[in-house]
Amino acid sequence: MTVFHKSRLQRCSTLSATLLVAAWVGGCSSSGDIDFRGAGGSGDGDAGGTNEVASVGGMSPGTMAGGTGGVGGGGGEAPSDPCEDGEWTCLRMGTKGPYGSHAIVVPAAQNWVNTGLFLTTGQTAQLTVEGGSWMVNNKEGQGIDHGSCLIGDLVARIGLHYKDQALTCVDGSATFTADKEGILFLGALPSNDLGESYETRRTATGEKTVRVESDGHTVPTVLATEAADYPFAEVSSGWVEIMGAHIIVTLPVATATVDAVVLETALDTLDEFYELHEELRSGVPQHGQRIRFFPDGTNPGLMLAGNPVRMKTTLVTAEKRISRAGQPGVGVWGYAHELGHDFSFVDGNWTYQVKTLESWPNIFSVHAFEKMQLTLHKNTIDCDMNSTGNYDAWSAWVGLCFLRQFEFAYGWSFYKDFFVELNKQQGNQGIKNWNTVHDAFETVAGEDITPIFEAWSVPNPG
Repeated sequence: MTVFHKSRLQRCSTLSATLLVAAWVGGCSSSGDIDFRGAGGSGDGDAGGTNEVASVGGMSPGTMAGGTGGVGGGGGEAPSDPCEDGEWTCLRMGTKGPYGSHAIVVPAAQNWVNTGLFLTTGQTAQLTVEGGSWMVNNKEGQGIDHGSCLIGDLVARIGLHYKDQALTCVDGSATFTADKEGILFLGALPSNDLGESYETRRTATGEKTVRVESDGHTVPTVLATEAADYPFAEVSSGWVEIMGAHIIVTLPVATATVDAVVLETALDTLDEFYELHEELRSGVPQHGQRIRFFPDGTNPGLMLAGNPVRMKTTLVTAEKRISRAGQPGVGVWGYAHELGHDFSFVDGNWTYQVKTLESWPNIFSVHAFEKMQLTLHKNTIDCDMNSTGNYDAWSAWVGLCFLRQFEFAYGWSFYKDFFVELNKQQGNQGIKNWNTVHDAFETVAGEDITPIFEAWSVPNPG
């Protein structure tokens, strides 16, 4: 009997409201495409049968997400098998179906549970709630702008496609029919998809246990440390998820097979971005759970921050794809940037980013790139301590250059100290506009910084 572990999550804070798009400023090569569609067919099954889930009760701050540090934590070593020893629900699964029957614990605070089931269009799964309860947030019972489900509902969906209309609300039991092929995910509905970027699961507590039964194919979760020797060619669904210490990447088997020997390096690179962002922020987003990079293809922009980080499908198929992160010539700025968005939204604080929503994430990127001795983005080259700009007409890159003036003047300790102050609040209460940012900057600097604001025509209280 396979035993899957998860935690009982305990978080309490205030919910934020307005939602904005956070898209990557950057580019990507689309050459060297790989055929990523699932192989289909049927397997003789090493993952069939009935498997039960066991709960691991209790959790202390700083021990979240299988070794990921909690808010203010310093991380830690990943357990030998996060799906068995970690704090969040994940299913390892075998390489072939039939899927069989699995009881899966779905924490309300988890950003979608991969059931390990792949369905083709029209294929079905029987879903039965076997127990549990949850409280998601103070918007429960309200509708969203995609699909008919209400906030607080248990939702089943194929893939994590942005603002998918085909959400299935599960009340007691339901026969789920796939409207398209893909991985079946379960989760509590906290908001629309965009809202999850802004931590709308921040106050969620509780869990439900859901039995999933199907004859579909399986989707293995593979540790990055195992990837080089994993038999990807045997995976009948055509899809896998690769798990690092802090990051999960959803990949077509065709890509994973070709990149098997470099997948550990790719996840190590993404994990290091996460750890350096945490070092700067002294906190972690999304309860400290792993951040998933998911090939969407329907999202606005090349990538969209949150959990998951939604990507165009070329980022798992093109020559310079995410699974080759860390290899020479493969650009990685965008991945650091999207993670920077997530870290800039910790605890639902984000309105301090006035006209700089795309600039603050790049503060995290610059910090990480400098620490890792990577070449900075070309659009940062012309910025130095003598630069000035026009606030009324500035771009994301000009906004970044303004923010870097304080790094140039005071070093990275300036932003570490600023984020310590920001971490004292939740839900945009306090440091929430230019005047309050100015005052917080001045407190951290220990001297008058108004001349820098005035040189860039940035609003300030003087």
